[in-house]
Formats: sequence, structure tokens, C-alpha cells
Amino acid sequence: MLPQPDNMDRMYLLIDIGNTACKVAFADNEKIGKVYRCAEEDIQQFIRDVFAAEHPGQRADVAVLSNVRADDPALEEMLRNECCNRLIVLDVPECNRLVETGLVQFEVLANMPEGMGADRIAAILAANNLFPENDLMVFDFGTAITVEFINCHKEEAPASYVGGAISLGLNTRYRALGHFAERIQLLNPRDFIESHKEEKISPIGFDLESAMAAGNILGIMFEIEGYRREYPERTVIFTGGDAIYFAEKLKSSIFVVHNLVLMGLSQVAQFYAEQ
Repeated sequence: MLPQPDNMDRMYLLIDIGNTACKVAFADNEKIGKVYRCAEEDIQQFIRDVFAAEHPGQRADVAVLSNVRADDPALEEMLRNECCNRLIVLDVPECNRLVETGLVQFEVLANMPEGMGADRIAAILAANNLFPENDLMVFDFGTAITVEFINCHKEEAPASYVGGAISLGLNTRYRALGHFAERIQLLNPRDFIESHKEEKISPIGFDLESAMAAGNILGIMFEIEGYRREYPERTVIFTGGDAIYFAEKLKSSIFVVHNLVLMGLSQVAQFYAEQ
């Protein structure tokens, strides 16, 4: 669980750079504020603009950066010089330090390979903090679909990350077929979703559009249902851009948690602010 906040007003800067977009938000010890999203390349200017709009002339006490793209030393230098008093770049070594110092009472890295993305680390921390008494299965719907398995604290063992899975996200599946299959045109799954909101997707397609939906949209549902049949005892969390759509279609007991990665980054910021 998180340490109890004191009465000091602290400001945290949270940055989640994903494969497709960058999200930025400010947080305090209580909550995360408005989330800003940018798909452009100039992330430095985007962060400056957000800072100027929200906290002109101020600096964050702690900034936490999750970046699944290539390392960006120029961005990190800008954040240290212009935006924050302390910058935490979340990665496996940094998470190891949190565990070694006792700030994280959770065996996050017992089965984590060195290449695990910071966004997955943040989501795992946040999910365990939200549901500390439950064994979890966390689905994140983005450029990739990740599935994380988390065991809660039991008398004989601390809470721990068990392992996970990675597959192509919905948009990525469509784009891959449009790119690699010469006779399949590039379609947007959102077009099908918007035009068939109230309809059940048939597993048998009768044209390209419905066949793509059957193989990809319905295929993801089958994938989720397969995991749930295999692990019925686990509490299920959905997050990411397509979380609500799939949760509504599956019509089952699923917790949809928006901005789970940012919640994990806020948790890390609080750990360091309490030092």
C-alpha cells in the first residue's frame, strides 16, 4: 500500500510516452488531474505547453517518465532543467532500487526480463495497489495488447508479478494485414465499430469488412475469453484505448481502470516524495 501523505502540497509531473502517443498529467498526493494527449513528434514542446497552461513559472517536486521508445537524453535534460526538482526515469533498474530500498513491498521483478517496458511496470504497480487482496489479470489495449498476471500477498508469500503476454493491438492487426497482404486494403476498425454499435459480430464474415472484424475484433474477444476460462479465479482489469469497448461487448465482471499507467507513475512519485 502507499505511504500516508502528509500535509505538504506536492506537485508531480507524470509522462507516459507510448508507441503511438504521449500522455502528460499533473498529480498531487490525492489525485491525477487533467490528462493531455499528443501524437506529434515534438514531445519537449508539448510538455512545455502543458506546463505553461497548468503551472506557469513553477517546477514539479518530482517528475516520473515512462518511455517505451528509444532513450531521449535531450528530453530528460530538458525536464531536469526546466520542469522538475527531481526526475525519475522508470525502468527495470529503477524499479529494482525501489524494491531493494523497501519502498515497494511487492516482488515486481521476480520474473521480469530486463527489456520489460516502463509502462507495464507502472501498470503492475498501480493494479496491485488498487486490488491488494486479489490475484489479478490485467489487459492493456494499445498498440500492443499486454496481459499481466499478479498474485496478491498471501501468508506464505508477498505479492508478486508472475509474468505476462504480448500480442498485436487492434489497430496494429488491421495495419499489419493492410501492409503485408497485397489484396487486403487498409481498413480502420473504428469505422466498423461505429457503424455496428448495437450488432453482435458474426464469427463468419461475408465481405472484407465483416471478415476482418470477425478475425480481429471478435478474435480479440475470443482471446480474452480464453484467458478467463483458463484463470477464472483472477480479478480482471481492462485499461487502454479499447478497454471500454471490449468490456461492454463481453458483458461480464470486468473492472475498467482509465490511465492505469499514469496511476502507477503517480505512485512512484509519491514513493520518492516521501523520502
